[in-house]
Parts: sequence; structure tokens; C-alpha cells
Amino acid sequence: MKTYSVRFSHSGNEANISHDALRAAVVDFLERWGTRFYLGPDFGTLLGHGDRFANLLRACGKDEAAFFQEVLHQLAQAHHQMDDQEGPEVRVSGIVLPKRLLLVFLEQMLPGDGFVAVRSVEQYAELTNTVVPGEQREDLQQVIDTYPVRLSRHVLRQSRLSRHVAYQFMPFVQELDQTGLKNTWIGQFHQGLLEQMYQNRPIFVLHMSCPVYCRFCFRKHKDCRNLPAPTVEDVQKAVEHIAASPQIKEIVLTGGEPLMNKATLTTAVAGLAGIPHVQTIRIASRCISYYPSLFFAENEFWLNYLINQNRELQKTNKKIEIATHFIHPDEISHYSLEIISRLVKGGVGVYTQTPFLKDCNDTGAELAELYAQLRAVGSELHYIYIPCSPIQGNNIYWTPISAGHAALAHLRGHLPDRAMPILCTATKIGKIDWNTSGWAVEQSGEEPDMIWIRTPYTEGYFKSFAPRFSLEKSRVNREETLDSRFMAQIGDESLFFGHLSQSAPPVRDFDPEELGRVQQLICRDQRIRQSIVPTGIEALQRVHRAQVEVDVSANRGMDDILEYIRANPEISDVVLAAEDKILNHLSEVQAYARALRSLPQVTALRVRSLMFAYEPEAFTDDVIAELIALNHLDP
Repeated sequence: MKTYSVRFSHSGNEANISHDALRAAVVDFLERWGTRFYLGPDFGTLLGHGDRFANLLRACGKDEAAFFQEVLHQLAQAHHQMDDQEGPEVRVSGIVLPKRLLLVFLEQMLPGDGFVAVRSVEQYAELTNTVVPGEQREDLQQVIDTYPVRLSRHVLRQSRLSRHVAYQFMPFVQELDQTGLKNTWIGQFHQGLLEQMYQNRPIFVLHMSCPVYCRFCFRKHKDCRNLPAPTVEDVQKAVEHIAASPQIKEIVLTGGEPLMNKATLTTAVAGLAGIPHVQTIRIASRCISYYPSLFFAENEFWLNYLINQNRELQKTNKKIEIATHFIHPDEISHYSLEIISRLVKGGVGVYTQTPFLKDCNDTGAELAELYAQLRAVGSELHYIYIPCSPIQGNNIYWTPISAGHAALAHLRGHLPDRAMPILCTATKIGKIDWNTSGWAVEQSGEEPDMIWIRTPYTEGYFKSFAPRFSLEKSRVNREETLDSRFMAQIGDESLFFGHLSQSAPPVRDFDPEELGRVQQLICRDQRIRQSIVPTGIEALQRVHRAQVEVDVSANRGMDDILEYIRANPEISDVVLAAEDKILNHLSEVQAYARALRSLPQVTALRVRSLMFAYEPEAFTDDVIAELIALNHLDP
């Protein structure tokens, strides 16, 4: 059996890779994932159709052995500290191989799942194939001793290919800078594993550790990581509190990583399922990104459990949602996309939240790419947290508030409306959505590194469930809501809106006849028909850089419409509308759904219908089944 011997340049470790195993892995990957969507338009075009591996070899002018030897040799030198700011670049005959393909090679070179606790500089250098300068070794060891380091095998492989992945998880000497706060988030109410900051939504902290430790986490201190894990009995006590609190509608199961403690998580779900007033169980897990093997372990236990349990909960009008974190497109693996698409197809909602990190995802372009790909497999996009948590040891990640607003402006211009996340800040007393539920009021006069942020919360709100709530780091404003003092720089003084005294909106009596007239007007024509640029096609409106609207009631011009979309690869969303009822044109909707599957840049087909609100009985079981059949979440 032919093998390739590899010696990693810095660690000196050696590996023998089977030709047959490597070939099988690459061929299987290219057959399933060798698409323009996943590997990029240029490389996807190069692979073409048919035997994609043969097409790749032909383009490189190499036979299998020469191709493998060249790639393996370059990967043996790879590490996240290479000069290229994006990470190492592997070229064969001038062709740059995508990192997502290179991950398949590294899985053969550095096999295995699981995770590793890093306890020394020497161990860290060996695992990452890096050289730690002598003058940094003592400081780096102090960092490792102060803030625990844990890395999954998956992250170790991805980090050799991307500095943006390594930046999130690898220890760095700047962590010794004590600028910042030791604690940035504490619930207003604590009882065992239960923490509560909002009246209708507490959290259960079900596990204290994670398979990978994010360096920017607000729980990064060792005293948080080393707390004892809650027990099943602790969970049962928390469930009893929820049962006695009818105002609670949602519970967030979090940690640490809650999926690492099967006993406590399944106990929590089983207990909460029997409480009538509980509507949503949200499970916060980053394993989809940094430890995907957990979902496939034990005969895919977690995938099957979450889908099947959600189906049972739906019988009593409850649901499970998965909240996950992605920060940079380099984190996305084919495993991540498969997990999300399978959960969503199985009825489990998945939504993505994103900490905003300086020099990683702070320009907007990275986030636009990230969100476009995650949304394509069914993930909703929820929050961008600005700035990164101002915890001690984190200041290399901090950005001014203005940087988040600038990134959001970029997203507004490059993503369709349904792909837009919410810009938020998690203050000491709760989250605010920027310039809707809160804003920057002014710089703190007492502490120059603090700003005052307006929130929608009141003392009475918190005291209704946390009687001992105090105004520490907060003040009551003239509208009798609370301002929270927050550690951040504003960056742009125009973002200080001041107190913005609000006057109550005028009260008008409800007029059912006027409502009827408005409804008739709305239903008269459900098309927008406002194109920002001329398309030259009567039935096609360009309503955004990334979005078009098609008038299916026109019943003509499909070929021209498809060609227009194909010629504008930035278009990701196609909205189908009609002057009359869209269900009168279901055959046209089906025809567009089939045709658009040949255009890889189109990741969302949207059907506009006001009949949900005004004529819901039109959506019969047969109609719903036909629409469901059009959904296509496989990347």
C-alpha cells in the first residue's frame, strides 16, 4: 500500500498518510462539496462536472502522486503565524487550493476528534506547529496558567489554515494586560444554576467547561472554568422555579457547552416540556462551528435527539431553537453546513450570533460572506455584539462603537433585508438594540473610558423578579428608564444622541372601516414595482443590490430573467410576487424554484403573499406540502 511520509517543519512530528485513504477522502469531498457555492466560483468552475478530481489533476498538470506530494509538503510547513495575513496559501501549478479542501488533507495528516487541554508552551508549540520566541515563553506560560487553554482537533486543523480561526482560540501574551473588567455579565437573579436578567427569560448554566475556550469569552477566568458542574438534582430545582413562575416563556440552556453534559440537558428539556407556560427552549452551543464531531458521535445522538424532541414539543405548541456563534467565514466547514441544514430541515430553528472582533470580522466584508453562506442552509441571523466583551485580557479584540455601525452599513448595502442581523450591546443590566431600544447618550464625566447607554429597562421591571436589584453602574433618566454605564469608546461623537426626550404618540380611536380600506388597498397589488436600476425586463425589478422581485403574474420572460440573474452574481434573493393572489400562480412558482437551482448564487427563493393574514384558509395541507417540497437547503 502506497504511503506518504510527512515531517512537520517546526514541531518535528512525523506522519504516514495512506494514498488510498487520502484519495478516497478527497474524491468523496469533491463529489459532495466541490461546488461554486462552497469552494468559490473560480475553483468551482475549474472543477466543472463529472469526475471533479480528474478535472483538478488535469488543470494542475499532475498525476495523483505528484499532486498529493506537493500539497502534503506545503501543508507540513503551515501554521497560523505565517506572514500572509489570511493564513498559509497552498498552490499547485499556480492554482490556489481552497482552505476547505485543504482541511480534508489535514484530517488525514492530523487525524482524530476530541479536544486537548494545553498546559505548557512546549505542548502548545507542538500542537500548532509554531515557534514561540524565547522572550515570549515565560509570559505565554503565565497566560496559559491564568486563562485555561483548550482546543479541539478540528480547531487545531482549521487554525493551521486560517489566522482568523487561530486568533479566536490561541493564547497570546497581550492577555496579561489587566485593562478591563473581571466580570461583565451577571444576572439580576441567581438561584443555583439559574441566572435571570430578563423577566420572561432566564438561563440555565448546565455545564461549566467547553471543548474549546474562546479567548474573548466573558467567562474566561480560571475561577469560572473550574466551578463544579451542576447535577441533575440542581436542574430539577431550577425546573421547579420555572414551574412556579408563569411569566417565564423562554429558557436558554447554556454553559460552558451544554451539549457536553447529556444528563443535565436532557433532564432540563424533559422537565421544561411539562410546564404549560414555557414556549421556547433555546440551546446555546458553539459546537456546530468548533467541535462538529459532537453532533455525529454516538450514532448522531444529538442530531437525532434535537430533531425528535422538537417534534414531540411541537405537539404542545413548544419548540427547540439552537443559538450558535460564527465569527469568520473561515470557521465554516462542510460539517457545519450539514448540521445546520439537517436541523432546519428537521424543524429545529438555528440562529447565529456574532461577537465583533477587531482585526477579524470588523470591516463588514467578512460578515457579509459569513451570513450569506449560513443563511443559505437555513440559519437565521440574530445579533452582532459590539464591542467584544470588555473583560480583562481581551483588549486586542476591542473596537469603538462606531466600527460596529460602519460594518452594519456595509451589510445593509450588500445583504438583502431578510439577511440583516441586529446590532446590539450587552450592558450590565441587559441587551439593547442600537438606535431602536437604546442608544449612546453621552461620555461618562467621572470615567473617561465609559459611556452612558440608554436602555428600555426600569427599576420596577427588575424588582418584579429580583427584589434586591440595585442601581450600581446605572442611573434613572428623565423618562424613568435606566441608563447603563458601559466600558467602550464611541469612536464617532455624532453617535451620542443625548437624552432625546420622548413625547407620547397621539392616541387615535380604532376605526374598523379605515382598517378595511387599508386592507383593500394593500391586497389590490402585492408587487413593489420600484426598481433601483432599469433591468430592461418588465416583469423584473431590482429592489436591492442582492435582491430582485419577479412578477409571476406576467407569465413571460423567464429565460431573460434567469439570464439577468446569472449575469449579476451578487443577487442572492429572488422574491416572487403577483398583482393578484400568488397561489393562483403556483405552477409558475414551482417552475422558478426548479430553474433557480441551476444558479448557485441564489440562496433564497421568497414568495410574497398577504393571504397568510387575510385568507389563511387558502393554504390547505396540499398547498403547504407543495411549497415545502420546493425548499432546498442542501448547499
